[in-house]
Amino acid sequence: MIQTFTHPRSCRFSTDFHLEVNGLPVEVLRTDAADFALFVYDATQGVAEVVVTVLDGGGDTPVIRPLRVGIRAEVQEDQKVSLTIQAAKKLSMEIPGRRPLYIWANAPEENPPQEGDPDVLFFKGGHSYDVGCLNMESGQTLYIEGGAVFKGRISTQGKSEVTIRGFGIFDGSYYEGEDVPSIFFERCKHVLIRDITMIYPSGWMIVPGACEHVEICNVKQIGEIMCTDGIDVVGSKYVHIHDCFLRNNDDCVVVKAFNMKRPCPDLCADLRVCPDEILVENCTLVNDHSGNAMEIGHELSVERVSNVTFRNIDVISVHGQGAVFSLHNNDRAIIENVLFEDIRIEHCWDKFIDFRISKSRFSSDDERGHIRNVTLRNINWWRPSHNEGYTISIMGGWDAEHLIENVTFENVCINGVPIQHIDELEITMRYSEGITLLESASAVLVQ
Repeated sequence: MIQTFTHPRSCRFSTDFHLEVNGLPVEVLRTDAADFALFVYDATQGVAEVVVTVLDGGGDTPVIRPLRVGIRAEVQEDQKVSLTIQAAKKLSMEIPGRRPLYIWANAPEENPPQEGDPDVLFFKGGHSYDVGCLNMESGQTLYIEGGAVFKGRISTQGKSEVTIRGFGIFDGSYYEGEDVPSIFFERCKHVLIRDITMIYPSGWMIVPGACEHVEICNVKQIGEIMCTDGIDVVGSKYVHIHDCFLRNNDDCVVVKAFNMKRPCPDLCADLRVCPDEILVENCTLVNDHSGNAMEIGHELSVERVSNVTFRNIDVISVHGQGAVFSLHNNDRAIIENVLFEDIRIEHCWDKFIDFRISKSRFSSDDERGHIRNVTLRNINWWRPSHNEGYTISIMGGWDAEHLIENVTFENVCINGVPIQHIDELEITMRYSEGITLLESASAVLVQ
């Protein structure tokens, strides 16, 4: 079963690609950063064939990412490219010299809301809605049906059991130039955000602030301007982010805690709550221009940030000046019990690892903090030969009293080969102790 969507004619449509799935045309939309196609695919009905027509010349053979999925594109006649999928996948098709085409096959919805339900704000497919700022109520669902475009932002405080879902598009351009978060939940409990596609943000895209029990699932994002963080977990606990595709010009997923002050009164909030129990898994991250793929910091004006796990992540790129793995403690917090596990990196340019205790323009505390008990396990970095000696790693504490301590590297590989010495990461260290490299059954204390 293939389900396609008809979007409003006011949307921007691709001038580079046409796409069909099992012979059914799928609309391809355009942003300045990437084109994208959305459809629903029920894998129980058999294999699906995706055929992309590359307009105005085919060019080189496309690469399908993440590479881990092992899907190869076949170039046919008449500027067509074909590939097959056997499960719902979120893919990037890349041809040199062109914007990528994101092919987002979604699994069928379970129990979608019904139009007319008094607890459902229903935005019907095929239409565009200028909403502005929407404040949700407890027990309410915002449903953006496939093919619908919701233009505005969400700002909700102190509510519970709130849901945003649907295969529609959340368009932040309503607030172009205003630097406001697209979705902001403050001190809410039991929040679910799933399935939506987010484009044209004016600032941070999803911000659970001082929330508890948050699930973010199958969200797709394209952030184009600077400062478009993907998901900012600010002072929140029990957060599960999974099966998302995040393309951002700043941090893709970041954990913070600070007193947030923005131009709008509803965006001024003291979010100085200790983040805890945060799990990010089964995601694909694309970082461009600035920021980091996976970040804790910079703003950490709390006592502690603990129990943060990033697991089974494909990092397609960190093209700018940021890092793949980033801990930036610019305040007094203790960052501890952090796990990066089963991470695959297809490209990073400036920094591989960046762990630092420092001061910056983001600092609000006079006291410096600590970083300790961090593990990087089963990491594979596909490093091209021309990056060798250029892409560096940094691990720097503040002083002898504010150290980076107990960092373990376990089965960290470059091009599939486990590193034998930490210097292979082109690493510079200061005020760092208990740095351990595990080599099969043995452990080597580096410093």
